Amino acid sequence: MSTPILDIVPLRSVVAIARCGGVHRAAEALHLTQSTVSAHLRRLEKSTGGTIVEKAGRGVRFTDHGSRLLAHAQTILDAHDAAVHELSSPTTRTLSVAATEHGADRLIPALSKAFGTLPGGWAAHFRFDRSAQVANAVEHGLADVSVFLAAADHPDAVGPIPLHWYAAREWAVPEGTVPVLLFDEPCVLRSPATAALRRSGIDYAIAVEAANLAGLYSAARSGIGATLLPAIDATDGLVPVDALPAIPAITLAVTVGPRVPPAVRAAVRRGAATLTAAG
Repeated sequence: MSTPILDIVPLRSVVAIARCGGVHRAAEALHLTQSTVSAHLRRLEKSTGGTIVEKAGRGVRFTDHGSRLLAHAQTILDAHDAAVHELSSPTTRTLSVAATEHGADRLIPALSKAFGTLPGGWAAHFRFDRSAQVANAVEHGLADVSVFLAAADHPDAVGPIPLHWYAAREWAVPEGTVPVLLFDEPCVLRSPATAALRRSGIDYAIAVEAANLAGLYSAARSGIGATLLPAIDATDGLVPVDALPAIPAITLAVTVGPRVPPAVRAAVRRGAATLTAAG
């Protein structure tokens, strides 16, 4: 009988299921399809000869066999990732950065410049997503660094980012119901936007819900309505709408994993802070 093989990629899926609480959430966190993560489970079940998870209500729970595999999976991944860091070329060390898509065109050069001042040739590998998905990437072991928008009291806050309403140049606030363009849930900008409109007694309707920044830009530039964006976003084709209520600044937060050296940790926060200073 051949010796079972525990591949790194399926093991990473198992750990993500445990940390994210289910197959669907693990797939989202890993940027894989749910069927791919399920295939990883089946591959490991075939290799180890036991069921790893079983249904429990709307989610899953680990079997005894699965729990034993999970413990080994974490040990194997820790050893693998430590080896990769240790054996990386001394002239180029890569840091995985999960970052909000807001201000990406300014965030990349800011962080890259900060890394360039460090000895050892550090560089960043970026993955951009919605802040809600990025916020827990370090905790779930999916990134070394997370840069995201958060509430003002977040413990990893770097600095404030002003928020403004934006719309197409030819758009004007109507006398009746105001059409607004928002990200779909979960979104840290959605609640402040709707709460400010309600406080001001403005009747509004959500005309567009977008899954990403590109979709929101497209809707706003077409003149459908107004949207709330951080001042760090590139707003070509859009102009501020001063007639809508002002909204308090949001916070740019930076979470850094425990394996990141102190000098790199400081450089990441320093680079991110340049966005708040310019915002």
